[in-house]
Amino acid sequence: MPWWNRNNLRLIQNNLRAKDAAMDRQSLIKKLQELSCNVLLLNTGGLVAFYPSALDFHYRSPWLGGEDLTGDMVKLCHDNGMRYMARFDFSKIHESIYSKHPEWAYRSLKGEVINYNGMVHACINSEYQRNCSLAILDEVTEKYPIDGVFFNMFGYTTRDYSNNYHGICQCDNCRTMFRERYGEDLPKAEDSEDPVFRLYQQFKTETVHGVLDSIHKLIKGKSSELAISTYTDYKVDIIKKESNTEIHRPLPVWEYSSSENHQSVEGTWDDKLISNVCINATSITYRFQGVHSPHVALRFYEALASGAGLDFCIIGVFDDYPDRKNLPVVRDVFKFHKNHEEYFGNFAAVPDVLIIKPGPNPSGVQLKEYQGIFKILKEAHIPFRVAEQYALRPEHIEEPRLILCADPEPDDLLLHVLEGAAAKKKPLVWTGTAWRNSLSPRFMNLFSVKEAGTAGNGSWAYLFNGPKDLFTSLRETDWTLFDGPEVPVKGLEGCKYGLEKISSGFFGPPEMCGGNEPAGEYALLISEPNRTMLFPFQPGYLYMRYGYDEYRHIITDSLCNKGWLKPSLSIEAHPMVEVFLNRYQQNEAPALYNIQLINLSGYNGVSFHKPVPVKDIPLTINLSGGDVPRELFSLVSGQRLPFEVKEKELSFSVPLLDAYEMIVIR
Repeated sequence: MPWWNRNNLRLIQNNLRAKDAAMDRQSLIKKLQELSCNVLLLNTGGLVAFYPSALDFHYRSPWLGGEDLTGDMVKLCHDNGMRYMARFDFSKIHESIYSKHPEWAYRSLKGEVINYNGMVHACINSEYQRNCSLAILDEVTEKYPIDGVFFNMFGYTTRDYSNNYHGICQCDNCRTMFRERYGEDLPKAEDSEDPVFRLYQQFKTETVHGVLDSIHKLIKGKSSELAISTYTDYKVDIIKKESNTEIHRPLPVWEYSSSENHQSVEGTWDDKLISNVCINATSITYRFQGVHSPHVALRFYEALASGAGLDFCIIGVFDDYPDRKNLPVVRDVFKFHKNHEEYFGNFAAVPDVLIIKPGPNPSGVQLKEYQGIFKILKEAHIPFRVAEQYALRPEHIEEPRLILCADPEPDDLLLHVLEGAAAKKKPLVWTGTAWRNSLSPRFMNLFSVKEAGTAGNGSWAYLFNGPKDLFTSLRETDWTLFDGPEVPVKGLEGCKYGLEKISSGFFGPPEMCGGNEPAGEYALLISEPNRTMLFPFQPGYLYMRYGYDEYRHIITDSLCNKGWLKPSLSIEAHPMVEVFLNRYQQNEAPALYNIQLINLSGYNGVSFHKPVPVKDIPLTINLSGGDVPRELFSLVSGQRLPFEVKEKELSFSVPLLDAYEMIVIR
């Protein structure tokens, strides 16, 4: 079994500067030991070689001298029980290499090269990325017994480090390849309505996969024990994602970044790991200031609770790193994982709901709709799993009791899987408006749509929160603000409706307010025989945008009050308590279940403070099969917990939730 399949990574990435080739090797190893690191990810080659490369197109660090940082660190890692993963970045070449091979460069829309601090952007279709990169990989894997490879900024890069956009690459390599394949000139703009740009998106996928095919063949030809990792799922063993902060990104900060990154991989692929790196820096511009310490802890706890390992990154080395406040957090959480490793990485979520994440290239509205649905279910403590639409398989629908599609495009693969779910009488819920782009007859039949109007922005003032027996949480609130994209629909005979649209009336002056009237159109279509619900608007997007409880209750009441979903978990906890219910799956598993709780009460939209402790949280879990627990205990405190089992329901109380808790049920 490959070493990474243990799923127990405690990975630290020192993202080296060229001058760090002269760093103190022993000092780094000592710090990694203090932090309970078991995998070091370290710059090895590409932009800068940190070893004495014999290849004339491989720029060596001027600080390397006659030494060999890679050789030294590989040996030190192995001598101290750590794995070494080699970091490569082939997205750029040093300007001295460019001067000899200008044909390797990316070319902007103006035909210019991008030289950023002496590094020139290289095109993935150039000889450098397609073949010279393989020579570098071959050299490294022949010289050193590394344990894996990671590729940074893999693929097409159109922005520089200042986030300036330079456009679709117009180099001769891209021009020639694109014309040979499609008989077209390269597009000049990223326009999804342009058929040539859609061909270009296909071209990008094909060419990236082609390079990954070559890398996979070379690396696995050396050894099946060499792990491959980058920011894609194709031909890799470990999918890399990031929880990062960018100070210029629109607020609020996405508090579920780590959870979503992990769950979208854990719920989609059985044969791949995720390593979601916690980027310590506040942004690329300010790499030397760390984020809030409770934010780092939150990212780590969401990784553990999702069933993955740990991953942390700083720029440079620890000796001269100017912001050390988060290192105690890394030390404590990594040590906790090390001490209790048997309970992590060997379980899977108990999913009441399967969320279909739109992709692979969702629009901004689609992404916000998905994030809003994700957030709603988190706050309602409804256990769920996520599956990426483009990698969906029929087996994804086997265990979940209800399928929720968060504004995907209804392609043939998705519709095939949903039709299989419908045949099994599993409830289907669809939110959003992207389905109107194609108006698939299969989709309309599946969700009992007779007619669909033109998509547009809702000009209605409100939705009437009815029927009231469905929206029980909104009995004291008759109307909900309605805004954003929507599609007018009419259902087949026998369908029921909800959320009637209320027309816009007078809103000023106060003495003249009123005139809002029922419009006879609806934002919810229900087919009870087929067990389907269609929300032809964006409740998740509206929740992300405005945050009003009404949007959350519209979704949660629909899921729970129709009688189509009986949650596996009942908990009396604040919405800012994140809950994970997991089942151990191995034959020699250490327990039956675990339930993990994360306290997000310190999050205020921008800052992350120490969370407010929560006491005495009542829980009830519906046990499956013949599971009968014999004991419950806290992995954090070691305390045994009293519990009761009655008619396959396990009831107990969590005495104290500080930042994080795991209750082991065995």
